[in-house]
Amino acid sequence: MKKILYTVGLAFVFSLGTMAQQTLNGVVKDASGKPFPGVKVSKVGESRFNSTTDENGIFSLSLEEGDYIELNYADVVLKRVKVTGEAMNIVLDSQKDGMIDLGFMKRTEENQTQSVSTIYAEQLMKSATSTNRVNNSLFGLIPGLHLSQNAGWRTNAGMKVRGVSGSPLVLVDGFARGLTNMTMEEIESVQVLKDGAATALYGARAANGVILINTKRGVYNSFDIDVNYRHGFNFPINQPEMADAYTYAMAQNEALHYDGLPLQYTAKQLENFKRGVNPVYYPNTDWVKEGMRDFSQNNQFNVMVRGGGQRVRYMALLDYKNEFGLLNEDYTHYSDRYNSQIRNYELDLRINLDVDVTPSTKVKFSLYGIIGEDKRPNTGIDAIFQNLYKVPAAAFPIKTPNGNWGSNSIFKMNPIAAIADVGYVQENRRLLEGDMRLTQDLSMFVKGLNAEVAVAYDNSATFQDIGSKTYLYEIFNQSAAGLPSSETGGSNSTMQISSSKLTAQFIRASVEAKLNYDRAFKNHQISASLVYRQDMEEPLEENQSYYRQNVMGFVGYNYANRYMVDVVGNYYGTSVLLKGDKFRFYPAVSLGWNLANETFLENVSQLDMLKLRASWGRSATDGLDYGLGHYFWTTASAGSYAFGESLGTSIGGLREQQLPMYQLELETADKYNIGVDLRMWKNFTASAEIFYDRRTNILVDDNRTSGMLGVARAKSNIGENETRGLELSMGWNQQLKDFKYYVNANWGLNDSEVIENGQAYQPYDYLYAKGHKIGQLFGLEAIGYFRDEQDIIDSPEQTFSVVRPGDIKYKDQNDDDRIDSEDRVAIGKSTSIPDMIYGLNLGFEYKGFGVDMTFNGISGLTKQLNVANVHQPLRNGNTNIATWYLKDKIRWTEATKDIANVPRLSTLSNENNYQTSTQWIEDGSFFKLRNLNVYYNLPQAWTKKMKMDKCQIYAKALNVFSIDKIKYFNCEDIALGYPDLFSVYVGLNINF
Repeated sequence: MKKILYTVGLAFVFSLGTMAQQTLNGVVKDASGKPFPGVKVSKVGESRFNSTTDENGIFSLSLEEGDYIELNYADVVLKRVKVTGEAMNIVLDSQKDGMIDLGFMKRTEENQTQSVSTIYAEQLMKSATSTNRVNNSLFGLIPGLHLSQNAGWRTNAGMKVRGVSGSPLVLVDGFARGLTNMTMEEIESVQVLKDGAATALYGARAANGVILINTKRGVYNSFDIDVNYRHGFNFPINQPEMADAYTYAMAQNEALHYDGLPLQYTAKQLENFKRGVNPVYYPNTDWVKEGMRDFSQNNQFNVMVRGGGQRVRYMALLDYKNEFGLLNEDYTHYSDRYNSQIRNYELDLRINLDVDVTPSTKVKFSLYGIIGEDKRPNTGIDAIFQNLYKVPAAAFPIKTPNGNWGSNSIFKMNPIAAIADVGYVQENRRLLEGDMRLTQDLSMFVKGLNAEVAVAYDNSATFQDIGSKTYLYEIFNQSAAGLPSSETGGSNSTMQISSSKLTAQFIRASVEAKLNYDRAFKNHQISASLVYRQDMEEPLEENQSYYRQNVMGFVGYNYANRYMVDVVGNYYGTSVLLKGDKFRFYPAVSLGWNLANETFLENVSQLDMLKLRASWGRSATDGLDYGLGHYFWTTASAGSYAFGESLGTSIGGLREQQLPMYQLELETADKYNIGVDLRMWKNFTASAEIFYDRRTNILVDDNRTSGMLGVARAKSNIGENETRGLELSMGWNQQLKDFKYYVNANWGLNDSEVIENGQAYQPYDYLYAKGHKIGQLFGLEAIGYFRDEQDIIDSPEQTFSVVRPGDIKYKDQNDDDRIDSEDRVAIGKSTSIPDMIYGLNLGFEYKGFGVDMTFNGISGLTKQLNVANVHQPLRNGNTNIATWYLKDKIRWTEATKDIANVPRLSTLSNENNYQTSTQWIEDGSFFKLRNLNVYYNLPQAWTKKMKMDKCQIYAKALNVFSIDKIKYFNCEDIALGYPDLFSVYVGLNINF
């Protein structure tokens, strides 16, 4: 009887469960009301129950009322919805519901509690400030991310998050990788993690912020081919103009005159330079014009195949690009054996594969490979261009009448020969990055439970071939009587080819195991994870390997998308810390309150989201040198030990190096953040944040101990800094029939203070860096120029070098009648962290024709003017002079002493004039148009006839203009080298 009752009861319970089940028939549409195919719909907490929307956006799934479903499109759009009936119409907005990927956890704009700024592929392709280097593509686009442009051949922009002085951690698809060689077309999203709640997830590597790059992945039930080609032109800009031969000779004589030295050129020689007589002895060589061409070219072509079926998704992108330098082709083809033009070739392949092995088992596989070749003359690239600016036009001709390279006794080199006749350097780069992640749904045992295992392995190697040779140069002279003479130097050697050798290599590997719990019921959503991870980096260089290990847990709670909280605890170890003391703990907590979901605001139809956020978290940076805790001894480099009677016997021996540290800490950041996120009228978004970053345990030289110790003092973790600021961002986008437009703006205010830096005792308070901004410049206060010898006698003693009339006069800050290092004060502002950064990107499209623009600017930054040949002309007798000193400025002479704004010319070292001072600083503020993109989408009636989904023709200009106060240079990188570039691209994009 009991068995019968038990069986009946069990059947009754089962029938109730069956009756509670219902088939949900849903339709998913995008923001414009069109069907949204390829969306994976799964039951929250039991992901093995899933379905995929068809071409009409329809899906079907057996669920209970009150369950939650999660909609995921290509791992970039994410939304959770509570089941309210047997039929549902769901809107999935690719902008509003964009996934916020923090690496270890996934959130959306509506429920994130951390400070994260994101840009997605569509906006990135429109507004990117570079076409082929991701590092340089983000100017002005992301709040809190400050990029500084570096001039040079294929250089990367410097990146800082919220004004901190170090570089952020960069991860691609969850693993630490570089983004230099990535292709713009493969990127799905870029996320910048800024506050402590987000950076605590990465422990001892994340104090300077984290940048997460997610690449595109496949889409269910689709097939798409995207073909893109662009051809580019690079034009050199912001170049100093160097003096011609006659102007140089006049300036050289003027400098020698004010130095009190004999003149170098006679009146007859000056006349010959002016008239261009006998160019063998009186040349006028425009080295920059001879060494460079007017523009260079580049090409890029890529094909992306993206799609999937019911169980497999794929994305594959093949990209080829080349770029050629600005050297004059007449000289790069000088030899029949090789071409010395600066150039780069690169072939990249990325494959992302997602396989649903079973409804409960999923595998993600990613592979990325590069084959690259770089070639240049056997002279450093920056040195090539520095030589072109350094050698005066009057020095010597390119070639002598005997067909030899020209030179003279001062330079003993020829800038053109250093391009054409010294051989070449060729580097062959190979890179392979691979990772795999297995996800197993365990909800059949415990609802909401799943596990992940991931591995990654990267290997890169660079091999170098060098063809080296020397050249014969000839020096032509003419005596005072006009008699010619010549002598030769160097030799015209045969080419020597070195065998290929390994010059750079690194290996990276990671292993990760993760257990996740994710449940949603009624108004509650609970998520938790436990993570174990190991990372390894091993480059070719010694003492540069890093090994890291951590165990982390985090818990998230969400009540009705109204109240949110996330808690993180990360126990993180790094190999750079001392033995037996490798691990530190990094906690974080963040809170969110979405007021728009409160009942007292539910009738405010214009308000889509009003969320308050607050967070605190701790992270660190482990970029320290090894050996700080070890004793080191070395052979005495100078002197010896004295022994014997009267200490007359000298014996060599070992000398103690810097004292070791017995306690080593990592630079630690405690980050506090308060934010407000707003979305209104379906078209308007805004965000405001206040942040505070307290840095402790900064490793510095502890100069507070007396040098009488007799040995180099141990470093110490006593440094402390503070950074604080405000960030604002807002955006508006709207479509009015055939016209659509958008405007996005961001603005950031930064302030900082040095609390402790280990600085030694200073006799005057104004000498301390403590209390000033990070990167505050210190120097002398220039108050004019010495008018005459009497002025020098009546002024304080100048200790840097002998001074003459026309030299800079400095203020005696301590009134000791002596100008020395104790007269340096804070001048200008910080040289590394601007007070304000801002960006503006806007655009419109009308019937297929569109324009996009990206602006970016900063203010409150000081730049130093200290470039040889330009700001420091003729110095030491072996440099050149630019027109900046001769035309743009008024140099001191007897005739201009009342109106001069730069010191006299001098051929001496003249240390006095070139001290860091107010004479040589400039406001580094600027406003730049970084990107101008103009395009036209062919009408669909045309493209359909050509079997295309889309065909776009476009032209893009980069680095279009700059409003700044620094002439002849990129105002962000004041240096002579490979020129700053204005770039123009024309391209074609076809989608099938």
